[in-house]
Amino acid sequence: MYNNQINNKKKRNDVPTPEIVCEFLYNIISPHYNPKRILDNSAGDGRLTKRFINAETIRYEIKDGTDFLLETNEIDCDFVLFNPPFNVGNGKKLYCEQFIEHTFKLIKDKTIPVIMFAPMGFRLNQHGYSKRWRKLRDNYPDITTIISLPLDIYPSHDFHSEIICWNTEKLKPHYFLNNI
Repeated sequence: MYNNQINNKKKRNDVPTPEIVCEFLYNIISPHYNPKRILDNSAGDGRLTKRFINAETIRYEIKDGTDFLLETNEIDCDFVLFNPPFNVGNGKKLYCEQFIEHTFKLIKDKTIPVIMFAPMGFRLNQHGYSKRWRKLRDNYPDITTIISLPLDIYPSHDFHSEIICWNTEKLKPHYFLNNI
């Protein structure tokens, strides 16, 4: 938990992904990709990957005693889909930044689709000289898809977030979450 100074409310760092978002993602992914081994490095209750019934899920969940950020072994998978906690991290480095950095470090094939939820400040509102801006620009594959989420997608609070996708050339460049 952390104290948001703007509205002085406590915010959880383990907000479950809304089912409507999980369904939307499955509906846009499944016609184009048929993953066999999905890495979900912050799996929670497994709702992001449960619809992929023909895929094995490599799951990490700190509440279950598996901390992805402590993993050192290479991971062989053909798809990555995750919603990391937003509200914790070390210094200026966002937690999702630590997760994506570690993901690209450990996945065996750097060309597979990688889909990550992120606060808007992860990609936007950066200075040209910031480390995160340079990493996003120079160290990772190109972002191929952005999924815009409405401010009120999480039932407990309003939060600016989006879904960032790398190596998803079979998807459209941009989606708005619909069916709300």
